[in-house]
Amino acid sequence: MTTLGERVREERRAKGWSQAELARRVSNAGYQMTQGGIAQIERRGETEPKSIVQLAQALGVSVHWLQSSRGDKTAGIAAGDSEQLSILPAGRSGRGAGASSAAPGGRQRLQVFASAQGGKEGAIVLSNEPVSWLPRDPRLEGVTDAYGCFVSGESMEPAYEKGNILLVNPSVQPEPGDDVVFMREDKDGQRYVLIKRLVKVNAQNWTVKQYNPGRTFTLSRKEWAKAHLVIGKYNTAG
Repeated sequence: MTTLGERVREERRAKGWSQAELARRVSNAGYQMTQGGIAQIERRGETEPKSIVQLAQALGVSVHWLQSSRGDKTAGIAAGDSEQLSILPAGRSGRGAGASSAAPGGRQRLQVFASAQGGKEGAIVLSNEPVSWLPRDPRLEGVTDAYGCFVSGESMEPAYEKGNILLVNPSVQPEPGDDVVFMREDKDGQRYVLIKRLVKVNAQNWTVKQYNPGRTFTLSRKEWAKAHLVIGKYNTAG
């Protein structure tokens, strides 16, 4: 069985692209990549999960096939998706901000919530209504409560930067090593979130870490009751 890196190299060569050209196309699809990064993927045979969607979009292949070499090679990636990753204002097509929004062909778009600094411990205030709709990542198909949210702080740089949109799957229980959106909901309905790397968990606390400035600390599970798995990000298009 071939590795992910071998599949990337095979598809790249079949299209007549250099490593630099593939890196350019992956960057256009929303994940910053260099020629050296492509060379490393092809040599090592793997890459971090959050770049796989953009690699698949750039190559025009299915995310599932690129990850595993199984299934339909061309299923799940709609033509032109890589050009649709800019922000779409809510209601652009005549729908209200809270309405379900579908892409051409019936694909459901992903709701995206605004964020702003405003809580203790550097927490982000999350809007209660979506402000944008984006093409849905194939890994979130069928996840009805999936969402995106803007990054407004700097605590997780360089992994996540201001203006990035996190792709979040609330239906999967995070494990140590995962990036997580921890959520606190006040009685008045205001939602606060912290974006951190989960280190370990026990009955009382989440132990988490951040990168900027680097530190490890605990969050009360009673206060931060919800932990939603981050599966990747979209970079906003200027």
